[in-house]
Amino acid sequence: MLGVALASSALAAGATGILADRMLLAAEDRRLGSAALHLLDEGTGLDDARAGQEADHEQSELRSAGIRITLFAGNRRLGGSPDIDARTGCAWSPAPGEEALRRCGEAVNGRLAVAEQRLESVALIRGWLTSAALVAAAGAVLMSLAMSRRMARWAARPLTELSESLARIEPGTPLPAPLGTPARYAEVNAVRTALVDLLGRLQESLDQSRRFAANAAHELRTPLATLRVELELQAENAHPPDTTAALARLHRTVTSLGTLVERLLVLAEGARGTLELVETVSLSEVAEDVVLSLPEGERGRISVEAEGTGLVRGDAHLLRQLIDNAVDNALKFSGKRPVRVSIQETAEATLLDVRDEGPGIAHEDSVRVFEPFYRSPTARAQHPGHGIGLSLVALVARAHRAHAEFLPAARGAHLRLTFPRAST
Repeated sequence: MLGVALASSALAAGATGILADRMLLAAEDRRLGSAALHLLDEGTGLDDARAGQEADHEQSELRSAGIRITLFAGNRRLGGSPDIDARTGCAWSPAPGEEALRRCGEAVNGRLAVAEQRLESVALIRGWLTSAALVAAAGAVLMSLAMSRRMARWAARPLTELSESLARIEPGTPLPAPLGTPARYAEVNAVRTALVDLLGRLQESLDQSRRFAANAAHELRTPLATLRVELELQAENAHPPDTTAALARLHRTVTSLGTLVERLLVLAEGARGTLELVETVSLSEVAEDVVLSLPEGERGRISVEAEGTGLVRGDAHLLRQLIDNAVDNALKFSGKRPVRVSIQETAEATLLDVRDEGPGIAHEDSVRVFEPFYRSPTARAQHPGHGIGLSLVALVARAHRAHAEFLPAARGAHLRLTFPRAST
C-alpha cells in the first residue's frame, strides 16, 4: 500500500509539474514572439536604416522588462542589441553560463527579429513544483502508513512470534515450547513445522560433529605429544651434528603440527567460536619461509615478488599452511616449469597470487576444486592426491575473512587470495 500510494502520488505530481512547466514556457515564448512580431510590424515599409533606428528605440523601451531585441535583414544586423545571434523559433541558449537565456525569432518579408530574456523564474518555479511533488508524496505515504500499519501488524503477528521464538534459541539448548505452538494460519503453521524438523536435524548433526571433533582431538593430540617427548629425550643424548640438527628440525615440525591441529580443530568446530585475528603476520616473510623449507630442487623453481611486507591480521601457523598448500599444488601441476608467488598491497586489500605454467584449471572446475576431496578428472588421471590441499586453502582463507579464487590465465593456473589489509 505504501508503494502504490508513493508511486501514484509521484506520477500525478510529476505529470502536473511537467504540464505546468510546459504551459509556463509556452506563455514566455508567446511573449517573446509577440515582441519580435511587434518590431517587425513597426519596421514594415521603412528602409533598413530607419528600421534599424526603430529597433534601437524598441530595445530601449523593452530594457525595463528585461527583454533584449535585435533586427536582421538576411545576415546583416540593422539595429537593437549587438550580441544576439540570428535564429528562428524558440530555444535555450547553448552558451556556457547562459542556460537560463531564452530566445525566440520571427521572420517576415526577409527580415528577422530575435527577442531574448533571462528566465531564472522558470528554474525557481520548477524547484517549487518538485517540492510540491515531494510534499504530496510524503502526505500520501503518511496516510497509507496510518491506514495499513495496524492491518500489517495483525497479519504478520504469527511470523513475528515465530521470529521471536527463533531468536531465543541458543546452541545446544532444547527448542523452546512456543516454537511448536500451532499458528492460526495454515501457511505459517507449515513453515513452523518445517523449521522445527530442520532444527532438530541440525541439532543432531551438530552433536555428531562435536563428538567427532572431540575424538579426533584426542586421537591426534596423544601421538603428537608422545612423538614430541621422544624427540626431546633424544635431543638430550649426544649425537653427531647432523643428527642433532635433524632432531631439532623434527621437533620444530612436530610442535608446529600440534599447534596447527589445535587451530584447525577450532575452525572445524563452529560451536567454539571463530578465530581471533589478533596477530599481525607478514605474508612475504611466511612465503619466504615456505620456499626455504622446500627441497633444493623445488626451491629453485619458485620466485617470490613482494611489493611491501603484505601485513594481515591472522594466525601465522594457519597462514603458513595456506601458502604451503597453495605452493605445493602449483609445483605438483606445473611439472618442471617455474612457479611465481607475488604479494602486493592496494588501498583496501593485500593480494597473494600464485601462478604456475601447468595445464590450468577448466572454468567449470575453478570453484569445485575448493570443495573437500574433489579432484577434477584431469587431476585424478595425472597426479596422485586426496583433494584436500585447496579445500584447506579456502578454509584458512575464510577464517581470515579472505577470498580464494582462480582467475582466468592465458597459460597455467592463477590462484589469487584477497586479504583485508591490517589496520595500523
